[in-house]
Amino acid sequence: MDVFDAIYRRRAIRDFDRGKKIAPEHLQLILDSARYALPTPEGILPWRLITIKDQESKELIAGCAREVAQTIFGASFEIFGPGHLWYLPESLQLRVAEHTTTGELWEYPRDADVVVMPVLSTGGWTDSVVPFADDVEMVSQYLGFASQNMWLVATSLGLGAGFNAMPFMDIRRRELEQEFFGIPDSWQALGGFAFGYAKAPRYYGPARPPLEGSTHLEYWGNPYLRGAFGKSGYEAMEFPKMDLIDCIRNLNVVDTFGPGEVPWWKIERIIDAGMWGPVPENFKQWRFLIIKNQASKDYIQTMIDEKKYTPWSFNYPELQFSRAYDTPEKQRLAKVEERLERGYGSWIKQADTLIVVFSSFTNWRDQPYPTLGANPNPNRNVSVGCCTQNMMLAATAMGLGFNYEVMTVADRRNRQMLIDEFGVPGVSWIPQGIIALGNPGKRFEPARIPPLETLLYAETWGNPVTRK
Repeated sequence: MDVFDAIYRRRAIRDFDRGKKIAPEHLQLILDSARYALPTPEGILPWRLITIKDQESKELIAGCAREVAQTIFGASFEIFGPGHLWYLPESLQLRVAEHTTTGELWEYPRDADVVVMPVLSTGGWTDSVVPFADDVEMVSQYLGFASQNMWLVATSLGLGAGFNAMPFMDIRRRELEQEFFGIPDSWQALGGFAFGYAKAPRYYGPARPPLEGSTHLEYWGNPYLRGAFGKSGYEAMEFPKMDLIDCIRNLNVVDTFGPGEVPWWKIERIIDAGMWGPVPENFKQWRFLIIKNQASKDYIQTMIDEKKYTPWSFNYPELQFSRAYDTPEKQRLAKVEERLERGYGSWIKQADTLIVVFSSFTNWRDQPYPTLGANPNPNRNVSVGCCTQNMMLAATAMGLGFNYEVMTVADRRNRQMLIDEFGVPGVSWIPQGIIALGNPGKRFEPARIPPLETLLYAETWGNPVTRK
């Protein structure tokens, strides 16, 4: 299936046909796609997956989901009733609201053929010095990259999938389930990702805003005006096709950018693809800032260059050497020397276009609860990571080079400097990363793709899976 076909056809499925089973080779293809997601700057995939087929386990996940949903959505029918579902046709709102407030809507892991439980590291990679971020929510976007790969591949195979975060939003039930599945304290389960055959197609999904409703140009509050409203209109478009699996396995990550401008229609299509990622509760908790101004790029580059002089990033060569997990030992020294010389993100000021991705949760909270015991709640950034993955796939499919910079926004001081520089309301919007776009130059040599068996457990934590 074409990349864009998969992005636009994907829906959250909540009603599965128990009688139909996923072919083993299809499940393998879905799971295998996760390991091609971008790693952290240290070359780490900070997540693991547990595949669950046992019915008792699925019943536990479904029951916890229903109980948590009853607590949240049953608290106030006025807030969580039909008015909460404004994006659905009026004739469906009351019926869906009833399933919402009773919690029935979230019981679907029970009927799925396979439930994949994504588990995020909450500090398991921290040694004497903190890795690129000490913010679990920042790290969780990397799980979003992997999750979206799996979701899109399932869509391309004619399967349905739904990411159910509800079972783990209550801290008491989260602990119950973590003990049941044997998950250690330094890892946190984030959802019951259900896969199977849908009983019927799902046509309705969360409403998407117009591009102008979510995108700023050069600084916050300056709305982006799409090409159709500009003086020159749209450029000539030659829309490419690319197979989804090929795109996932060959993301066009670059070390340098070549000359030439990125057409505006490609930038718009990339952001539009991002907005078609999964959106919990229709929050649309992402915003995008397009930066073309060279002085702004130079400013961001300066913040990244400072990282060369921070001890936790560069000034401990021994630590850098030991952390080069993805590099053969004979090549590690050369890699550390290159990193010390170049720093991170040296391609920022070369890029034609930067897209800063922002996340929010607090500004949409009219609910009468402080997210129960869920804080911190990494799932909001899993969702944003899914949207970002869509954009990286879209850029690759359209022949552009890209790279993804997180070191600037992962540092709290620099994050605040970026917020101040571009006028972002920092109380409610948090930058998650910067997508740099341009015509491809030198391709980035990816880290070794880890074997699937190192990322996967069957039924319980620590139970290894072997390829058949």
